[in-house]
Amino acid sequence: MKEIPNYLRREKQTRNLALDYALGISILGLIPISDLLTPKLLVALGLLLKMLWDLGAKWKFAGGQDILAIAGYIFGLLGALAMAFMAWLTLVAVGLYVPYVSSFKLAAALFTLTWIVGQSTNQFYASSQIRSVGR
Repeated sequence: MKEIPNYLRREKQTRNLALDYALGISILGLIPISDLLTPKLLVALGLLLKMLWDLGAKWKFAGGQDILAIAGYIFGLLGALAMAFMAWLTLVAVGLYVPYVSSFKLAAALFTLTWIVGQSTNQFYASSQIRSVGR
């Protein structure tokens, strides 16, 4: 049986880490107290930054990305914001017709944002590893 390369093992670990953070942050959106929106968003931002740090640490803050990887990461972050907004808007729209669905809108937006940011960060750090494996 072949041994799993170190790159693939790290890829799986960081993907699972991003999923754990996305699930954890989305739980904040399920807290049913509407007066806590600002504290929930601040805690979510703090956890999102912690996730970025943890993902970078798993990849040992690998550098050497080219300009396309940097541009892709920036567009990935912008896309994450757009998709989070679309997830929120979708549940607001469905909530007009199906009762109680709109109560999940913040959780869906936070999960989507965290997951896509995590995957963009993971891909950004992995891009330098892929180039070095291909040499």
